[in-house]
Amino acid sequence: MPKPIAFLIFLIIEIVLLPVTIVGGIIFAVDFIAKWRVARTLMTAYDPLFARWLLNAQGKRTDAACKRLLAALPGGSPTIINLMCGPTVLAMRLTGFTVNMYDYPVYSSSNLIDTLGHRTRFFDDAMLGYLDKVSQVVILGAGWDTRAYGLARREGVRVFEVDTVKTQTQKRKSLEKANIDTAGITFATADFNTETWLDALNRVGFDPNKPTFVLMEGVTYYLETKAVEATLRIVATELAKDSTIAFEYPAEHIFKDDAPLFHRLVGWGTQLVGEPWIFGGISTKPPAKEQLAVFLERNGLTLANFEPIGKQGKRLHGGLALAVNE
Repeated sequence: MPKPIAFLIFLIIEIVLLPVTIVGGIIFAVDFIAKWRVARTLMTAYDPLFARWLLNAQGKRTDAACKRLLAALPGGSPTIINLMCGPTVLAMRLTGFTVNMYDYPVYSSSNLIDTLGHRTRFFDDAMLGYLDKVSQVVILGAGWDTRAYGLARREGVRVFEVDTVKTQTQKRKSLEKANIDTAGITFATADFNTETWLDALNRVGFDPNKPTFVLMEGVTYYLETKAVEATLRIVATELAKDSTIAFEYPAEHIFKDDAPLFHRLVGWGTQLVGEPWIFGGISTKPPAKEQLAVFLERNGLTLANFEPIGKQGKRLHGGLALAVNE
C-alpha cells in the first residue's frame, strides 16, 4: 500500500493499542531495571539485540538465536516483551510500515541511533562477502551478537568471540539457558583498553597465519583512539594477508564542545549508564571517504568499502567501514 496510507493505518493501530504498550513498557522497565541491577550487564548491548529481535518478529531478518538469547538474558522475559512490543510488531506486519532502525535491508541512515538497521545490513553483507575467502571469523566485543550461531557458520570456518570476562560469562550462561548450539565457537576474554585481543585469541588456538574476517560492531565508541588504532594495526601487521576488518565509527566533531544538542544528549545518556562514548579519532569533514582512507592507510590498511551515516556533502554523524590487509 502507499506509504502515507500505511503510516496512517500504522498510527491508528498504535493509538488504539497504546494502553497495552504503556502497561507493557512499565512492567518491562521495572523488571529490566531490577534484574539489571543484579546482573550489571552491558545496557547498550541490548539496543542492537532488541532491534534484531524486532526484525526477526517482522520476518525481515531471520535470527532464531537472537530471539532465544534475549529470552534468556536478564530482563528478557518473552511475555513482557511481547506485551510491550506486540502492538508495534502487529502494526508493522499489517501495514509494512517501519522506521529505519527497525527495517531491513537498509542502505542509508540519518544519524547514529537510526543506523541500527543500516549497520546490521552492512556488516551482514561484509561478513557474507568474505566467508568464502577466510578460514576464521573474529567477533570483537561480541556482546549479545548472534551471528556466530547462524550467519557466520560455514564449513571450514572457525568462529571466535572476544569480550570482557563479565559480559562473556553472562552471555555463555544465557546461551546455555537458551539451549543455543555453540559447537565450533571459541570464546576468548580480553579488556581491549589494557591488552591486545590477539593475545587473548592466541591463548585459545587462533592462527594468525590464516586469512581472517574481523567484525567490530558497536565497539569503537567505547575505546580510546590508541586502542582503535592498535586493533587496526594488528589486522594490518600481525594477521595473514587478505584479512579484513569491518567496523563503524562516530564522527570526530560529536565529542567537541560545540557538538549538536542531539549528540550531547546521546553522550550524556551513555555516561549515565556507565558506558561513555570515548572514541573520536576520525574526521567526517568532506570528503569523508578520503578522511577515512587516510586514517586507515596510516594504520596499514586499505579502504574496501564505505557507507556514510548521514547525508553526503553535509556534516556526517559517522561511517561504516570495511578495510583489508593487502
